[in-house]
Amino acid sequence: MKNLAIRAFSGLIYALIIFFGTTIHPKGLIVLMMVFGLFCLYEFFKITNLKNKLYQLGALVAALIVFGYYGKEFLEAFETSNHYYFHLRSLYFIIPVLFTFSIYVIFKSTNELLNDFGKATLGLTYIIAPFAVALTLPSFDYHLGEKAMHYEVFFVFLLLWCSDTFAYLTGNLIGKHKLAPKISGAKTWEGFFGGIIFTLLAGFFIQKYFGENLHGNWMVIGLIVAALGPLGDLTESKLKRFFNVKDSSNLIPGHGGFLDRLDSFIFVVPFVYLYYLFIYTL
Repeated sequence: MKNLAIRAFSGLIYALIIFFGTTIHPKGLIVLMMVFGLFCLYEFFKITNLKNKLYQLGALVAALIVFGYYGKEFLEAFETSNHYYFHLRSLYFIIPVLFTFSIYVIFKSTNELLNDFGKATLGLTYIIAPFAVALTLPSFDYHLGEKAMHYEVFFVFLLLWCSDTFAYLTGNLIGKHKLAPKISGAKTWEGFFGGIIFTLLAGFFIQKYFGENLHGNWMVIGLIVAALGPLGDLTESKLKRFFNVKDSSNLIPGHGGFLDRLDSFIFVVPFVYLYYLFIYTL
């Protein structure tokens, strides 16, 4: 009972931090994404056993440069436009391409993670890049005469929570066929499709009641989230299995580490960004 209370309380605090950090002001979102990114980077280095201080420092400096670049552009967009400046050119494909390459390394070329340079590089492309590119997602408008940030990032979190919850419930009720038994024995195909159905429904309601103030079609984003979110969890499970680690850390009481909680967010953000890139430039 005590563990359940701790888990519930820390989960509530975590959810409130996400809500206020993603909805009040762009600077709050920048700080939240930077804090999440750096905590996850620390846990990634802990999982992969990167102990070389020089590589750790290099990765940290590179992460701060990336956040500085995207944070600066985000604040400039907030001041001068109604959304981030999307342009269909090669530069803007860098994050999705590097992220996809990172996933390939984790699943098909894991031996690259046995050297410190590979660990430090993957820490940037797999962990830091998605949190930085999350700063491109919000749109802006005027509310009571003042510029306000819309809730795209929060709704991505909301859809992920919906996907996780209903995939778990559906899997427990009718799940029989394992999704990836060699990586995670708990996930089932029935749970996967249950998560998709209910997340699409949540996307429908977001689109209906909030869609006129948001980027894109939220049923499409719901599909992206529900289809790719479980792959984020499987990716981290693959990493932990390879390095024989159970939890990324115990920084969130009752929930494990930040990477345990944010692995799905990390996976879906580059592809939501890619969706926005196409719809605003084609």
